[in-house]
Formats: sequence, C-alpha cells, structure tokens
Amino acid sequence: APVPPPPPPPPPPAYSTSNENTDAVHRVTCPVSVSVSPSPASTQLYSPQWAEHQTHNSAAMRRAANKASGSMHNLQELVNPGGADTMQTRLAALAAEEAEEAEEEAVKSVARVVLVTNSLPLKMRHDPEGSAVRGHSWHFEMDEDSIYGQSAAGILANTSMEKVLFVGALGSEVELFEQDAVAADITARFNCVPVFLGAELKEKYYKGFCKQFLWPLMHYILPMSPTSTGRYNKTDWQGYLAANKRFADKVVEVLDVDGDFVWVHDYHLMLLPTFLRKRYNTVRCGYFLHCPFPSSEIFRTFPNRDLVLRGLLNADVIGFHTFDYARHFLSCTTRLLGLSHKTERGALAIEYYGRAVSVKICPTGVNTDRIQEGLMASESALHRGAFRKALAGRTVFLGVDDFDVFKGIELKLQAFELLLSQHPEMAEKMVLVQVCNPARSSGRDITELMTEVAAIAERLNATYGVTEFNDHGKNGKVGCAIGGGKVVELIQRGVSLQERIALMSVAHCAVLTATRDGMNLMPYEFITCRQGPANMAQGTLDGYPEPRCSSLIMSEFVGCSSSLSGAFRVNPWNIEDIADAMYRAATLSGVETEMRHEKHWKYISEHTVGYWAASNISELQRATEKSGDVRCYGLGFGLNFRVVTLDPNFRKLDNVGCATAYGAARRRVLLFDYDGTLVPSATFNQPPSQELLGYMRALVADEHNAVVCIVSGRRRSNLEDWFSAAVPGVALLAEHGYWYKPPHSGAEGNWECCAPAGTGEHIARWMAIVKPILQQYTEATDGSFIISKETSVVWHYRDADPDFGSWQAKELLDHLESVLVNDQVDVMMGNYHVEIKPQGVSKGTVVQRFLGSLEGLPKRAGGAGGLENDNKVDFVLAIGDDRSDEEMFHAVAECVADPNSASVMSAMSCPMRGKAGVAAAKSVAHLSIFCSTVGQKPSKADYYLDDNEDVLSLLGSLIQSGASNVAHV
Repeated sequence: APVPPPPPPPPPPAYSTSNENTDAVHRVTCPVSVSVSPSPASTQLYSPQWAEHQTHNSAAMRRAANKASGSMHNLQELVNPGGADTMQTRLAALAAEEAEEAEEEAVKSVARVVLVTNSLPLKMRHDPEGSAVRGHSWHFEMDEDSIYGQSAAGILANTSMEKVLFVGALGSEVELFEQDAVAADITARFNCVPVFLGAELKEKYYKGFCKQFLWPLMHYILPMSPTSTGRYNKTDWQGYLAANKRFADKVVEVLDVDGDFVWVHDYHLMLLPTFLRKRYNTVRCGYFLHCPFPSSEIFRTFPNRDLVLRGLLNADVIGFHTFDYARHFLSCTTRLLGLSHKTERGALAIEYYGRAVSVKICPTGVNTDRIQEGLMASESALHRGAFRKALAGRTVFLGVDDFDVFKGIELKLQAFELLLSQHPEMAEKMVLVQVCNPARSSGRDITELMTEVAAIAERLNATYGVTEFNDHGKNGKVGCAIGGGKVVELIQRGVSLQERIALMSVAHCAVLTATRDGMNLMPYEFITCRQGPANMAQGTLDGYPEPRCSSLIMSEFVGCSSSLSGAFRVNPWNIEDIADAMYRAATLSGVETEMRHEKHWKYISEHTVGYWAASNISELQRATEKSGDVRCYGLGFGLNFRVVTLDPNFRKLDNVGCATAYGAARRRVLLFDYDGTLVPSATFNQPPSQELLGYMRALVADEHNAVVCIVSGRRRSNLEDWFSAAVPGVALLAEHGYWYKPPHSGAEGNWECCAPAGTGEHIARWMAIVKPILQQYTEATDGSFIISKETSVVWHYRDADPDFGSWQAKELLDHLESVLVNDQVDVMMGNYHVEIKPQGVSKGTVVQRFLGSLEGLPKRAGGAGGLENDNKVDFVLAIGDDRSDEEMFHAVAECVADPNSASVMSAMSCPMRGKAGVAAAKSVAHLSIFCSTVGQKPSKADYYLDDNEDVLSLLGSLIQSGASNVAHV
C-alpha cells in the first residue's frame, strides 16, 4: 500500500526571535516591518538637531530595507518565477537608494558658516492666536535692520560658502514647554538656532556683566565710586562664564568641525573661542569685536584680563574696526601675556603657542541697495515731502544717536548754542534736528543726561526760535515730527527706517560728537541717503540735487572717522572746535560739498556690509587652510586652556629615543648653548648649578664622547671661571665662535682665536663707532643696558617697556646698519637684545671644526674597535635657544649632508635623520642627529624642548643610558 504523504508544516509565526533553522522560503515570504518612533521626552530634548540625525538614520534604515526587499524578491523569483513587476520594483528601489545617498552626500558637503551672536537677527512678538498653526504662541520675522542678517547675503554671494546658520539668544523669554517648538520652527524657516538662557542667567550675564561692567570698561569708563553698580561683581562674572558655556554647547550641537567655519561676534562672547577650542582643537573660528578695545592701561584693571585675552587668542582671526583698536589689543597681549606680533605679507599676526593668530582690520558697512530701495518706498516719500516742507530754506544739521552718555549729545547742543551766540543772524537759516533713540540702559547718569539735553534745547528755542508747542512727533503721524520755527528739533523716540532715511535725505550735514564709539554706521546711511535712489534720473526728478552733495562733522573717537577722510574731524570735548566745524559746513561752497560727497560715496558703495562679511570669512579661510596639516594638543586647565600647534616634522625631543641612540653610539659630539639652554635666560651673570656641573663631568668622563662643548655668546672669562676648573675635560667656545678652548686643557690652557687674521684691529675700529651710539640709546631707553665683550657688544632691553624697547631696537638696527654699511660686521636682532659682531665668526665655526675633518676631533681612547667606521662620528646632539644657535643647526645639517665628510658617518646609513631605528639593536653602523631648539618657535632644528629643565632631564637620561651600555658591554 502507498505511504501517505506527511502532513504540511505549520505556518511560521509572523515574527520570532528564536534561532531555529526554519525554511528559507517561509522566512522570506513573511517580511517584518519594524518602525522606531522617538519618545516625546527625547523629541523635546533634542528637537532640531535630533530631527536632522533622525533623517540620516531613517535614510540608512530605508536603504537597508530596500536591500532586504531586493533579497526577498530574488528568493521569491526562485520560488515563483515570472513575476511581472519584480525587475521594475528592484530597479525603482535601487534608483531611490542612489538618490538618497547623493542627497546625503550633498548635505554633508555644504560649506557652512555658523554665525554666533548675542541676539538672533529676528523680530518676535507674542501671538497666542497663531499657536494652533505653529505649535507655539510667538510670531517671528527676520530683522531687516540687523547687520548679522545683512551679512549673510554677502557671505553667500562673495565666498564659497553655501549656507549661513545663526546661533544666538532671543529678545524675549520663551516658556519651557514652548522652547522645542520655537527652536524647530525658527531653525526650519530662518536657519536660526536659539540659545535659551533663562531670565536669571540673562540678568547676570547681559544686564549685570555686559552692560554695567564690560560696556563702560571698553569705552574707557572706570567705576571709581565704591557704591557704583559698574564695579566688578564675581557673581555677574560667573553668569558671563555660564552664558558663554551655554552658547558653546549649542554651537557644538550643530557644528560639523571638518566643514564649518564659526564666526563669533562682539564683547558678549569673548570666552566662547576657548570653550570651542577646548572641545575641538582644530575648530576654524573667527571673532569680530564691534566696540572699541581700550588701551592697556584701562584693560589691565579688569580682574580677569588674562582669561579674556586668552579667550580671544583661541580664535584664528580677530577682527577690529580700526587700527587703534587692534593696536591696543596687541599692546595688551605684549604687556600682559608677553607675546610678540609680526607683519607678514601685509597682515598682522600674533605668535601664540605655535599658532599664528591673524589680526584683521576691516570696518563694517551698510546695505546700500536696501537703503536706496527704501528711499523710493511710498512711506519714505511721504515723510520726505513733509520734512522738505517743514525745513525749506534752512541748513539742516542732523544727529541720530542712542540716549547714551558716550554719544556726546549735550556737547553737540552746547556747540550749537555757542555757534548761534557768535552768529545770531544765522538762527533763521539753520536748524539742528536731534533724534534720540530710547536708552538701552538706565541709571542716574542717563537721567541727568536727559535733563541736561532737554534744558539746553529749551533754552536755545526760547532764545533763538519760536516757542509754540510741538509734540515732537510723539503721535507718530506723518508731517508732525518737526516744524514750528525752532532752532533745535528734539525727537525723543525711536524712528522707523522709512522716517530715518527720509530725514537723512533732506539734511545737509550730519553731526556725530560721540566721546567714544565703535563703528557708528549713521554717517554711512546719511551719505547713501544723500546719494538718492540707484536710478540717478529718478532721484533728480524726486528733488535730489544734481550733482549730489553732503557734509559730515565727525568725532575723531568714532570708528569710521578714519575711513571717511573728507569729513570735518573734531575733538568732541572741544566745544569751540565743533562750533567752528558747524560754521564751516554751513558756509561750504557747492563744489566742495560735491567733491566731499563723491569721495565718501565711492568708499561706502564699495565697502558694504556684504564686502565686510565676505572679507572676514575669506581671511578665516586663508588663516585656516593649513589647519589640517598640523599636529595639535591641548595645554592648560579651565579658561587658561590653549592649543599648541606644531609642524608635522617639528616634534618634541623624545628622551627615551635620544638616550637609546646615545647608548648605542660609538663616537659622539655634544654641543650645548649656555644661556636659555643649560640655565634660564637672565640679564645678569648666572653661574651653573652643581647639578649641571655634575652632569657635565659625567658626560666628559664617557670615553665614547669625542667632545662635549659649551657653545656660548658669553665672555671667555665667564666660561673660564665657571667650567675650566670644575669640568676640565669640557671644550669651550666663547663670544659666538671667536674664542675656542680645547678640552682637557685645564685652567692653564690657552684660548685659540678662530677669527681670520686682522679681525682684532677691525673690531677696535668699528667698536669705536658703535659704542657711542649704543650709549645714546641706553640713555633714552629706561631699563636697557650694554654688555661689552672683546669681540662683540650687546644692547639688552629685556627690562625696558616692551613696546618702547621693541621700537628702539628696530630703530637701532636700522641706525647701525646704515652706519656700518661698509664694514664686515653682522648686526643681529636676538631675544630682547641687539648684538653687533664681526662677520665670519659664528657658532657654526665649532661645528666645522669638529665635523669637518678627523683632525678637528680630539683623540679619545675607547670605541668597540674592529670596524672601519669606528673613528667616524655616529651621534650628534646640538641644543640651543637663540637665533645665533640656528647657525649651529645649519652647520650640522651641511656637514651631515656632505658625502665627502671624513669625520661623519654617511647619512645614508640612517633611514630617517634623527632616529636610530632598529640598526642600533643589530649593532649596524648608523648615524643619529638630534638638533633641538629650546621653546616652540620656528627653527632649523627638527626637535624642541620646552625649557632648561627639559634639557637637564635629557642629560640625566643620556648619562644613565651611557652607563647602562658600558655595564652591558
């Protein structure tokens, strides 16, 4: 009988986590769909950034699902071949996958600027009615007046950047339950990422520290009264620190450190570069200060001055409006941090732990296109018509200022009063329109200023004008802002852009008398408004004069005064000076006003806000273009953190590697500078310590050391006293190679002159010329002194004022080079000194003596024997810290590279110069070269050591390695 068929297998479960071997066909015919949704808590915590990462994750999941789907279709086709839509489905899935991958790569490759400011370029107002649509009760729109928003267009149009992302705080407090919805909304619509500080932190950070302490300090005002609210408050400083940290955390959330450029703005965020640099050592960060930077005498009163300076120096580019502000900053870094700066190809740079921090001077500008378009708006035309009618036949002086103690509003009114008292007949022909925007801060000073301004305006109108009532435009109606025959029109409210540009277009002269200001853009707007619309013919029809004309009276303490050279520059504290400038402007000829306007308009139309932004980003790109080619490591704790940047081929000397090569070598040459290398640099004679003398004796006693030589610029008498008796076997080179004393010559040994014949007479001749000049500079430079040697003379200024000493040194260098142009003399600038010495004498002389020929090396017993290379040098160590030591490093490189050298083993026997490699372990002849400078700075040496303590530590390692090698043998 036939065997009955087995029962069919049960259907597999829809999803199983077991490891059983189920049939492949059944497993693929039951696909599993798994969806992952974030919890409400996680969405609320990471909203905008989480959404971006979730998009990438979802794309990856879809690609995996497509691949899985393709595999399923392959198996289904084997089971049920001939499916009509199988191939089309697979092709469509592959095309979708490729499109998603291309979109992801495009997003990652977008060149982006992360622009960080205290306030986002947004206007916001409470709008509960729109909460159902937006998910929150706030209405947002871009602030067209914000310089940060305007700069984005210039960056995108004039650089390779493709996107600008704004990070900053909002103007109003947002409730916690609405913050995620607000963040998601403005990030999607405006590319703005908000930083929520909270009311308490914002009070300490912004109102407490920024406005009450930092803003007055940057404007040269010190709180002398013990009850002043502007005195330093540690609690407010902690708030400033916490707020900067909060900004840094938000930037890190959105930052792609490999592709993004960060541009930080203004005094609110001076510590932000430190926090970013601490998180990412290679972050590309720029900083721009929009307010003045005070002189070092003012800034040094800041208790946390060093931390703020280091915060700025952690940026790659630091921008200022004027050279004065940059000069004050450079002076602070020199006087307070001991840093030096240089000019390279027209750019200023500060050397800071291996990084060249660029200092850029670039005044900002205005969006001229927007202003010219606004002039033709209907509202502007209505205001302009009303102003022309009210001010017809009169010369209009215009001031637009915030109600601030730094703006000099009362000084302007006092000068106008003086002008009218001297020329009362001009009262009917001129008027001063003063717009006073609401004060940004409060206090007794502001109250007193308001009272004084109102009193002067009332007195002037009572004396020279009509006193009928005028509401000063407080009702906001067109045509009611000014009029009534007054000589001073005081508008104490904020004015719209349309009203402001209309008023500027009818004014004849703008007057700025600020006692201290950053980059006041009012003159730029005034010149643009006087130029009229872009269509010249249309502007002429609208009443603009042809040709265009304007006048400017500017305080010399305003940032843009140096840019607008056609203005009348005045000292705002000199009332007579301002009054005289106003009279000259009122009586200026038409031709001169036309020429001044043309000059100003040419500059303003070229240096717009877009040009300013693009220039700064381009400088940041240039300064960081090689950031990926360097090695970086962090140094310091907290706000003292800084990044040390090194050339990939310039590295710290490894004690272990050097000691290993030293122990394996058979014939060594050791060359050491003295000041700054074996002992710390000092302006007095510093004898060697007993520890150093012990190290020297141990090195000299090693029979494998052909020579141990101290190569110094000191007098031979100093070296004689310190080393001849204490270390008899050491060789001495004094006065940068002029005098040489062979090793093992003892205290009674004679010094040899290494200079050419006749050098002594030549030295006497030029010293008679040089010494009176040095004496003159010494008398003029407090803290400087002269050290005379037999063959050279040195002018030191380490103890002088850093800036003045540096200026005097440069002047002395030029003076001596012009006097000694026909003499064979080298005038060299060193570390806080200028040295004059004969040509042909250097520290390289001793290198040529020891490494140039076998006869130059002292005869020493020892050596392994039996090898042809036993008499050749196979280990060279040269350490120095000064410019004169670079000649020694250069000479070592030349001798080593010479294939015909009789005393140095061929460099080809070592695969990499400066490393012993594995050859030492195999006792194969090899050459090890270690040239090291002391301090991290540009050098011809391959290595560096931090200070003389590192040098002593290295000597100890060498002695220990040599002793171990002898014991092993």
